[in-house]
Amino acid sequence: MEGVFALLKTGGLVMYPLLLLSVVSWAVAIERLINLRSSNFLSKNLKEAKNLLRNGDLDGAIKLLSLDTSLGSKALLRVLEDFKGGKVPKNGLTEALRTEIDLLVPKVEKNLALLSTIASLSPLIGLFGTITGLIKVFNAFSINQSETALNLLASGIGEALVAAATGLAVAIPALFFYWVFRIWGSNLLNRLEEELLEFVRLLP
Repeated sequence: MEGVFALLKTGGLVMYPLLLLSVVSWAVAIERLINLRSSNFLSKNLKEAKNLLRNGDLDGAIKLLSLDTSLGSKALLRVLEDFKGGKVPKNGLTEALRTEIDLLVPKVEKNLALLSTIASLSPLIGLFGTITGLIKVFNAFSINQSETALNLLASGIGEALVAAATGLAVAIPALFFYWVFRIWGSNLLNRLEEELLEFVRLLP
């Protein structure tokens, strides 16, 4: 813990916003790991509902899906209920289902913009700390007292290097998680679309 406080002191004031951004980025990463699980979008009930549809039991499939909390089941349930109620014809089911899937995109991409912002902002904050550290270095050359000048020189170099390194240390994981969750979410939506469109083909 003492090492963390020493690092914060060495890097200067920019270390505090960088620390905050680091905490936020890791919190977002943990939240996405929890909420982007496949079970939140595709549950086991979908397979059972598919078997009911194969047997021509639309009411049974709707009832089963109504007991499911996964986002994919809820989307499919709305489409099947509209189909049963005559609001959507069979030839319009594919479009209706894709519309429902499009509505899930914000849930899949939630907080990704925040990760992208942190990845872009952190190096700039680190660069600002580097500049303030270099200012201390140049100020050291204008001081005649050698002991004070050396202290300023060491402090300035330390602040510049630590700030730059910390900015990159915050930005790299944020950028990594951004692309991981972007690809993960895209694959999840594609899989969901394929799975749900199969239901449309099974309808009588």
